[in-house]
Amino acid sequence: MKLFVWKGDGVLTDYASGMVVAIASDLEGAHRVIHAADHIATGSYPALPTETIDLGDACTASPVAWVCWGGG
Repeated sequence: MKLFVWKGDGVLTDYASGMVVAIASDLEGAHRVIHAADHIATGSYPALPTETIDLGDACTASPVAWVCWGGG
């Protein structure tokens, strides 16, 4: 599994930038769980993550995402 992180400019912006974090086996899976967590977020963040961290075989979590919109 991998940890995908989107942060900084252009990520869920509403006066300030937000952040998206997903655990999935690949980028396509990350986009699916993000859409499931908040379908409005789709298209409101760059296609490629800011950071990808390989969690290795130690991570047995099911695919999941967290979405935090920027505020003002």
